[in-house]
Amino acid sequence: MRVPDFKRYRKGMNSIAFFLCGIIVGAAIFNSMIMDQSNRIMEQNFELHEQLKLTESQLQANKKVSETRSIVVFVLEPKGKPPIDKVAEAEIKRRLEKDLSILIGRNVYDIGSDAALVRNLIDSKLYGDIMDKDFTVTIRTMLLADSVLQVWVEAKQATVKK
Repeated sequence: MRVPDFKRYRKGMNSIAFFLCGIIVGAAIFNSMIMDQSNRIMEQNFELHEQLKLTESQLQANKKVSETRSIVVFVLEPKGKPPIDKVAEAEIKRRLEKDLSILIGRNVYDIGSDAALVRNLIDSKLYGDIMDKDFTVTIRTMLLADSVLQVWVEAKQATVKK
């Protein structure tokens, strides 16, 4: 039995190889687009959850006039360093709001004496195991207006000393 000459199939094999390479590159580009869109949706979901939680806490605390109703935490980007991830920022905000929740319900006129104590307790506090990283939080500003305590903090990735 005679084996057919391979030269007859060269053009077909080139076409098939080119087509398969196109499929692989197209799949890689499509996958990267899907991953980017998923990341955007996840970040937007975290932001919407924060807004929902803030709005719900403001509605519940709206009944109390002379008391601290809610706490809003703003995380500032550290100067000269890359910004922290949205997920880590949301976790830092959640932990800070939990730590500062002792001020909710306090009289707005007495909160000035408590602010110094809170600043000493939370300033330079280490929040560990946030996305496998440790962050040091420094309070920059605390402002109480309309029964809402607003706190601006700067979060830096902590350096590990071994």
